[in-house]
Amino acid sequence: MSAATTEQSATTAELPPYSHDLDWPAGMAPFKVVDDGTQGDPYAHYAWMRDNAPVLRAASPVSDVWFISRYDDVRKAMRAPKVFSSQVVDPVPLTFLTLFDAPNHTRLRQVVAQAFTPKAIAAFEGRVRENAEKYLDPMIAAGGGDAVDEYAIPLSMSTISALLDVPAADFEKMKFWSDETFSYFGRLARNAEGTGTDEHSTFEFFAYLKDTMERLYREENDSVGGHIARMWKEGLLSEKEAKELCAFVFVAGHDTTTILLANAFRVFSEQPELLGRIRQDPADASMFVEELARYRGTVQRASRITTEEVEVAGVTIPAGAIVRLLPAAANRDSSKYPDGETFDIDRTTDGHLGFGHGVHSCLGAPLARLETKVTVEILAAKLGSLTLNTTRPIEYVRGNNLTNSGPEHLHVELESFSA
Repeated sequence: MSAATTEQSATTAELPPYSHDLDWPAGMAPFKVVDDGTQGDPYAHYAWMRDNAPVLRAASPVSDVWFISRYDDVRKAMRAPKVFSSQVVDPVPLTFLTLFDAPNHTRLRQVVAQAFTPKAIAAFEGRVRENAEKYLDPMIAAGGGDAVDEYAIPLSMSTISALLDVPAADFEKMKFWSDETFSYFGRLARNAEGTGTDEHSTFEFFAYLKDTMERLYREENDSVGGHIARMWKEGLLSEKEAKELCAFVFVAGHDTTTILLANAFRVFSEQPELLGRIRQDPADASMFVEELARYRGTVQRASRITTEEVEVAGVTIPAGAIVRLLPAAANRDSSKYPDGETFDIDRTTDGHLGFGHGVHSCLGAPLARLETKVTVEILAAKLGSLTLNTTRPIEYVRGNNLTNSGPEHLHVELESFSA
């Protein structure tokens, strides 16, 4: 039974009002399933939702979508994959781990898990640090620039490319393919609007990855890409699974980290005293990273479908309902983290959902933590000041289904530190 059919079987009285029927604060547009440009920085929406509509029902052309925003409710749902299933589309159209439940999720995750252990990732620190300085130093010399285009994208893409051993000399082309693949994924799995070219571009990317894995297999390469290639050639993965899994690791490995790195620049602009603190005590960089993942984490929406009727915060969600868990909203819930709307490097961040939770916790979290920690250390060591360029407002990722959200362009002014 479809989600729409299931919900139609319930009486109107049993269902909460739609988002567009609620009395939102003046100047705040009702929260929507697909962003229209008003939800790029959605934290004011989240705060109102936690207090007034912790289970929010929104209309879409396909079906109702239910948003869950409080910490305890989101965490509980993440720990209940049999009730809140990740397999929102059946059959699953792409071999992206976020679309699978066990046993396929377990099987596919194991293919790449060994490459993302903290020990394995630690071996990349030297390369990450070298690249971070390579991209930051010209920005400092120029007095600033776009922290996304000039730093976060090249650092995250060069890192995940090295891990997979997928050449990414042409960052613009790889970024285009990655964005198109994410759009195609959103259109197939999330009923998001596409770009019109995403399917063609995605299959170009898959063809490129197939050729790359053929080479990696011939070379007996030890990278993650080489490992996936061997699993394919040995019959443990189909060609389709191998190409799409490689694409998933590439897209997920740079897109989320790009936004987290940009947000590190933003927080330093808001709390400039932290540059001096971390310069004096670089060990505090790890605390900064965890609070950053809580306060301005990348992943905004985790999609689920209910396998049975379930009650959340006093609201009954029907079986077969499309649900969006909001980890970034949950992470600012002051019932879990006092004064949750404030960035506090000294707070206890245990249990934050910035890298997911449960069986779908972020596989690449050790890599994201490493890249962000190195960035924080280097910014503190090299910069005397970091401010936002007031003539170039922050531009946010917008549209699609807003799985990830944050700065698309973040222009900063930089001054080097002189002792």
